[in-house]
Amino acid sequence: MGGTARDALRAIAKLLAPNSPTVVDRVTLAVDYPERYVEVQNELYSQTLEKPHPELAWFALVDALHERELLVWVDWNEDAAEVLGQLRELKSATATAGSWEWADSLAAAFDRAAGLESLLARVGDNIAGAGVSVAWLDSDSDTFLVVLVPSDRAATLVELSLTTGHSVRVF
Repeated sequence: MGGTARDALRAIAKLLAPNSPTVVDRVTLAVDYPERYVEVQNELYSQTLEKPHPELAWFALVDALHERELLVWVDWNEDAAEVLGQLRELKSATATAGSWEWADSLAAAFDRAAGLESLLARVGDNIAGAGVSVAWLDSDSDTFLVVLVPSDRAATLVELSLTTGHSVRVF
């Protein structure tokens, strides 16, 4: 991974986990010393990563954010109430504290056929007043990697992600 992409990935880590230098450290290790990152992951988490792969640093970011309760993994067909419950539990949701009264009625009225993207857009509409946006970190799978980001930093997140070769959709 080149210097620009490396710097962008580290900036994303700082943006999404501003109070957790550990996230930046894990991403940096995965970028700068991918073989060592694989060894550490295998030792700490009983994983069986055989060797570094091109997406290792992105996955390091995702894993570190998830461990710190700053990202949720949501299956494309997850129940709306479950998705909303997971989002409400994110540590980054504290900025929206007290403003989730709408969640139960949204979950009850939500038509699953509308799709998860539609649900995320409705969540985004409801938390926008708190200065927070919902962001989906694309992983080219049927799992949605969802974070909450300060609205005034959402465009920066999208731009940085593109620099790393990934995409982010903000709602």
